[in-house]
Amino acid sequence: MAAGDSVLIGLVEEALSMHVDSEWHEAKLYTPFFKDQAQLYEFADCLAVQTFLRMAQLPVQTKQRPNTEFISPTGEMPVLQIGSVLIPGFTGIVDLVRKKEAGLSSHLTEVQKADMAAQIAVIDNILRRVEMYIVWVHDETYSVVTSTRFGSVYKWPLSTVLPILKRREMREKLTSIDWANKTVVEVMEAADKAFRCLSSHLGTQDFLMGSRVTEADALLFGHLFAILTTRLPTMELSNALRKYPNLVEYAERVENEYFKK
Repeated sequence: MAAGDSVLIGLVEEALSMHVDSEWHEAKLYTPFFKDQAQLYEFADCLAVQTFLRMAQLPVQTKQRPNTEFISPTGEMPVLQIGSVLIPGFTGIVDLVRKKEAGLSSHLTEVQKADMAAQIAVIDNILRRVEMYIVWVHDETYSVVTSTRFGSVYKWPLSTVLPILKRREMREKLTSIDWANKTVVEVMEAADKAFRCLSSHLGTQDFLMGSRVTEADALLFGHLFAILTTRLPTMELSNALRKYPNLVEYAERVENEYFKK
């Protein structure tokens, strides 16, 4: 078990020991600044959690902060605060809600839950890594977008130095999972494979697992919406997604249902 996983399990258990139901009305969700700071994959993760909480009908106050990464016990964002406990990341927040019997997948069979986990793995292990590659490895995107956004909350010279150090850190992370040395063509092929898999699984259904939403829908919407709406020097990822009309229509449908009413 990774150190981050053990920290997360401990935080979820601590939150479960509290009177979460009575304290939820004071729940806060901390995110980076969406407009000027959040990177593509961070915006996707934060939007996924916001969508999940709306689907679960759990109200939360969203607070954008420049130091959310450092508020987080693991560095993952966003961060949910309930009382004095901080729960970071999509997985930890979903796990907390599920263990409080307010999750979105209790109606699924064990086979369906395994299927849902497979779809989540495609999003986490392919799409998210594609986004991270574009943000930190693709030179033009880093120069034009990433460095500016990352440095936006710091004064000079930190606004120049810290993006360079962060890029080094993220390239090392991507190297450790054999992604940093991929070519753009290889990355786009991986993205297309992920879109094709998700599109095929969705088919003509309303949601990934049928007629009812699950946490997989919240995660998928977060990433699809972020890809479709984030302007980057290279629009290859967005263009690849638009080749799958049912995914684009799905993103529009979820947005209308949970953010425009």
